[in-house]
This record gives sequence, structure tokens and C-alpha cells, in this order.
Amino acid sequence: MKLASLLAMTVLAAGINSAAAQDLVLAINEGVTYQDGGPASERYKPLLQLLSKELKQNVKLQTVDKYAVFEKGLAEGKYDLAFIHPAHVGLLAVKKNGYEGLVTAKGFTDYRARVMVAQASPLKSMQDLRGKKIGVPSVESITTVMFTANLHELRFPNPEKTYTPTRYQDAVPFMIENGFVDAGVTGSAGVAKAWVAKGGRILGETKPIPIKQFLASKKLSDAEREKVKNLLLNLSENEAGKNALSKIGMTGFVPWNATAMDEATARLGL
Repeated sequence: MKLASLLAMTVLAAGINSAAAQDLVLAINEGVTYQDGGPASERYKPLLQLLSKELKQNVKLQTVDKYAVFEKGLAEGKYDLAFIHPAHVGLLAVKKNGYEGLVTAKGFTDYRARVMVAQASPLKSMQDLRGKKIGVPSVESITTVMFTANLHELRFPNPEKTYTPTRYQDAVPFMIENGFVDAGVTGSAGVAKAWVAKGGRILGETKPIPIKQFLASKKLSDAEREKVKNLLLNLSENEAGKNALSKIGMTGFVPWNATAMDEATARLGL
């Protein structure tokens, strides 16, 4: 009896492990401006259900807050699918780590870093930022990465040495207003618009890059990747899809623009 019980338990454990191995992992990172609609496990549930039905495999969620951890996980091929805010991390995974870019989020294809200065500032162009104190979001944020790449194009030596980073972009105007920095950088169109409305100036801006990218590992078959892409592109065309989109604060997705993404990859020095 003991031997039979042991064998039964072994078979059961093997079955459980086999089932778990069939789960696909969707890893997400939403940047530092988090959703207000509750925990990600609840907000992404409708999308996970649609993906699981389409792929005929259970898709589970993994939230990855730290960009470096996400980058490492992608490099190690830990994720089957990824929905990622910081474009530089996603683009690197597509270039080097065996991922295919499927789609990007509507409304986020024209993301750019804007440089704000006070109205009375003597700074007139991006070149005038040499040696000036600059307020930026966290150094690893896509906004700061884009801005740094722009300064490298202008041949600024070690521009990061002049940065004063802050976690939240809406804190940057405060830094300028109180004289902590000579200029500040934001990727938020809303923050930039409010700055101008208060009498401030936009000194310059970077070229745009699409952010919030949806990737699929090439470990998935061509057919599976195509299914995911078509599902995402058609979410806004049906009620179940619209519900899934509303839960994660999106309006839909657009096809991956390989030309724009390749240009962005080169511009960011990835």
C-alpha cells in the first residue's frame, strides 16, 4: 500500500509539474505612473483570459517593476509575452534576445522628451545646456534615456553628470521654479502643456519613439505569435476586447512599425 501510495503521489506531482510547465508567462511593466484601477492581477484578468483562449494554454501574469530585472528576464528568455513601458528595454530584447515586436499601444507612438526652462531663462537651444544642471526623471526611465541619446548626438561629454534625477516627472517643474536646476525634462505632454500655460518655455524636444510595446518570444511558433498579434489588433472591435482594454487603461493597439523601431534602436545606441 505504501509503495502504491508513493507511486500515485509521484505521478500526481509529475502531472502538476507538467501542467504548470504549460503555463505561458505575460510579463508587464507599466512605468512609474501606475494605474488607479486596482492590482494588476485583477486589471489584466480579462486580457489573460482572451490570450489563454486564443493560444489554448493558460497565460499567467508576472509584474516586473524594476527595469533592470525585466531586462535580465528578457535576456534569459524567461517570459513568453511582454507588455513593457520603457521602449529601450523592449527594443533591446527585439534586437538581441529573441523577441518579436508585435504591436504598440495607441496614443503612445509619439512619445518624446521635452526640455522645459523658465520664461526668463537665458538658454535658447539644446546646445546651451552644456554644463547646466538638468532635472530629469529616474536615469533609467525611457524619457531620460531618449534625452541622453539626444545630448550624445550633440556631442555632450558625459551629460549624466549634470543630472538631478527625481522619480516622478511632475516634480520636475518644481525643481525649475525653485532654482534647483537650470532646465528640466519631461516625457509627459500634460506636464509640458501645463508648464507653457504657466508661462514657461519648451527649449526643445527629442525625436519621437513608440512606447508601451507588446513582445512575443520566438520560442512561440510563428502561428502562435500571429494569433497574439491579431488578437491585440482586434481588441477594440468587440465587447470582450474593449472590456480588456479599459481594464488596463488602453484604447487599442497598432502594428509594430519596424522602420521606426529600427531607427529608434540605432538612435538610442542599443
